[in-house]
Amino acid sequence: MDEVGAVIENAARTSLDCMEKIARKVDADAERPLTEAVGQFAYVNSVTAPNQVEEYAKVRRETAASLGRLRKEPLLARVDFEDEDGRPDAIFIAPSAPPGGLGGLRVASLNSPVGSIASRTPGAEYTVKIGGREQNVLITAVTKLYPEKRANEWDSVNSLISLRGGNRTVPSLVRYLKSGTSGLKPTEEQEDVLAQILAAAEQSALMISGIVRPEVDGVTLRQQRIVDEYQDEIFRMPINRRLFLSGPPGTGKTTTLIRRLGQKVDLNEDALSEMERAAIRRAGELADHPRSWMLFSPTELLKQYVRENFGREGVPVSEENIKTWSQYREEVARDYLGLLNTTNRKGLFVLAKESQDYLAARCGSSQDATWYDTFVEYFWAAVGNDLTSEADALARSSDPEVSRIGARVASVIAAQRRGTDGNIIVELARVREELHQALSRLQTEFGKISDGLLRILLTSDKQFLDKFGKISAELSRGQQEEQEEEDADEVFDAEDDDEASVPTSQTVQAAYLRYSKLLRTFANARSNGKRPGPRTYGGKLSAWLGEDRLPNDEQMKQLAQISRSQRRIRKFLRPDRLMMRSIIPKFRGFRAEEAFSSKWYRLSPSSNSVISWQELDLLMLATMRIGAEVNSRLAQVPGVEPPSRGVLANIRSLYRNQILVDEVTDFSLIQLALMHQLAHPSLHSFFVCGDFNQRLTEWGITSDHDFDWISKNFERRSVSISYRQTRKLVELASAVTALDGSSQEVSLPDFNDLEGIAPVWGDGLNTVEAKAHWLRERIGEIEARDNRLPSIAVLVNSEDDVEPLALELNKLLRDINYNAEACKDGKSIGSEKTIRVFDIQHIKGLEFQAAFFMDMDGLIQRKPSLFNKFLYVGATRAATYFGLTFSGKVPPDMAPISEHFTDRWES
Repeated sequence: MDEVGAVIENAARTSLDCMEKIARKVDADAERPLTEAVGQFAYVNSVTAPNQVEEYAKVRRETAASLGRLRKEPLLARVDFEDEDGRPDAIFIAPSAPPGGLGGLRVASLNSPVGSIASRTPGAEYTVKIGGREQNVLITAVTKLYPEKRANEWDSVNSLISLRGGNRTVPSLVRYLKSGTSGLKPTEEQEDVLAQILAAAEQSALMISGIVRPEVDGVTLRQQRIVDEYQDEIFRMPINRRLFLSGPPGTGKTTTLIRRLGQKVDLNEDALSEMERAAIRRAGELADHPRSWMLFSPTELLKQYVRENFGREGVPVSEENIKTWSQYREEVARDYLGLLNTTNRKGLFVLAKESQDYLAARCGSSQDATWYDTFVEYFWAAVGNDLTSEADALARSSDPEVSRIGARVASVIAAQRRGTDGNIIVELARVREELHQALSRLQTEFGKISDGLLRILLTSDKQFLDKFGKISAELSRGQQEEQEEEDADEVFDAEDDDEASVPTSQTVQAAYLRYSKLLRTFANARSNGKRPGPRTYGGKLSAWLGEDRLPNDEQMKQLAQISRSQRRIRKFLRPDRLMMRSIIPKFRGFRAEEAFSSKWYRLSPSSNSVISWQELDLLMLATMRIGAEVNSRLAQVPGVEPPSRGVLANIRSLYRNQILVDEVTDFSLIQLALMHQLAHPSLHSFFVCGDFNQRLTEWGITSDHDFDWISKNFERRSVSISYRQTRKLVELASAVTALDGSSQEVSLPDFNDLEGIAPVWGDGLNTVEAKAHWLRERIGEIEARDNRLPSIAVLVNSEDDVEPLALELNKLLRDINYNAEACKDGKSIGSEKTIRVFDIQHIKGLEFQAAFFMDMDGLIQRKPSLFNKFLYVGATRAATYFGLTFSGKVPPDMAPISEHFTDRWES
């Protein structure tokens, strides 16, 4: 047996033995109580304190799925090395924390720091701790394993053994060991020619020189558990990073994203550094961390695809973790940020489902940042004007104490040389005590008048409070039926800082509070020259009371004056409320003013309440950013607790420890800035990946420079080794990017079948029947070549084309016992053993062994500025086979890429 054969045989034998031991030990540990099992695991972080052991136990309960992974996939790799004394040794890499008691075998988790050794190449040096001390070891071989259990026996399929002399692929470790000829080669001395031929054939079946390119089976990520050294470095970067990972299709961007999340939610051992753990604890409970993440996908199909692959990685995942922006937008705007109307909350916005033509063309494009910055500048200037106006009004008061505090506040505002921003909250805190004193005195004066009026009413009717309590509670419960547009200043009527609502019960105390509130309502209406509307809560109570039981003109004048001053003082006591409550009215004002300039709006909106999705995204971002600044400034004010409810509290509740975005170029800059705002401010963990050549939306970002507007701390990394496509398909993709002057840099791994076969195209296919016949012929050629049908996708330009083509193709596939499936509306990923028909707009991020893109000439007519992006996406869905069709003749736009195509595949 030669040296290579000896290395491979030793790796095969020990790897299979280690798989069996791990699986058996995991099964045994699963039968024992959790508290007992904790002590059996090889790596437990800081097991010195009881609370840390309990924390570890919580983590074990949260991440029990990782143990299930070890049952299905006990090992990922074996790495052979020589220590500093030249002694050979090896370490095995498991997908998650391995159990102890493995008979002296050295096993580590892929997520642990030492797990990165599996991404190194033979001949490289690596620092590893052996016998309690760190050593620089020399890696001599790396065996990547793909475990399968067959007939109660572990095996590894298409294991890749990398040696300093090259790569070998072993289709089956078990068959290799059982052959009895592992490492043997036929020699010329063998006289029997037949024996030589059979021995060579057996040897080639046992071990293949080079790397076998894995096929795409179904719709799953490739078997790339061990990424290359560069990608390994990326996914292990500290959790508190903002990173944009770019690269062509098939280069492992999504794989790296999944690996990163898998490693960053792994609390089983030392996967995370102590600095990372400390940062996570600042954001919240460590045990909550594995589920504190969110990934955004541009399509429902990609969402399903990524979710399934997270499950395979042992990452806890639910519907709350992976979202499309379109579904998340309304939920957050309505339920958390208070921007959309609900049954109980009117006077806000209604999201228009259809496209709005009042927006200028530049809205929702690369000009997003300027649009947003223009509004925010307008907002702060308007808030500053409001504060100045309110302070001046207080200073003009006939009440000397109110006038004095108004002048004091005005001087604080005037000192803001850079204009108004969130810092005014901190500055106004300097006069907080004076404001409280003035407000307390005004409350006493208001109470004297209110109580005096109530005593007069009780003198004539001792049951007045009981009657008033009953009718006011009844009207309060039915108030949602008759609401006017809400008073933006009403929140400043509250007697406390918690915005506690008046109780709806019928107790005497509740009635007393509601009576006082009613008088404030009357007073505020009077100060604005109004009366409560007859169908409002206050108007109905006014009618019930009658003129003789209402305050007289002089009393109403006194109440109005006091109430005005109270409202104004409360605004300076709670400028945070003023700012958050001003966002919607200031946006309406901005929209009305800018509509005349034609800079952002072509027309005025059809209604004051209607809002487009582009505007709602902008308004959400403003609310999130302003809210974050307000929360930060409030934290600097001594003695002020952060609000426990309301928008500011809701914003904090939206934070997640990690935010990830796949296919980032299909999102607008505003949307990406919003997603960035969701990353917890203690961590700023934001990982996005994409390819600008695959941008399928008019509003998607167009340059990585856009990220600088979101944050100056973005890091850029790129990957360029394509693991998906053959050389011929990579060359086609490069030619497609050149159609609009773009380019891509792609290198290819040393796969055995790297060259591949040329793509095909067909023209004159102007009926559904003609398209189906052409597809049936090409599918037959694929089956004849491969002796089976691999995963196949048929891509069309419209949702209306999906079902008719699938039905017609189904008729023609009956004779070979296959089915075509219509995957409608981007909601279904289809069945694994069918030929799936999709609308192209939903297919981003997915890959198939074969893909066909229909009616390219129709797409050129419909999307002349984006057709090349769609063609690029379609062509890069295919790993080996790609077909393109035209309803008419091949259009001139396709001439530059014609040399890459042929008419058919030879069977």
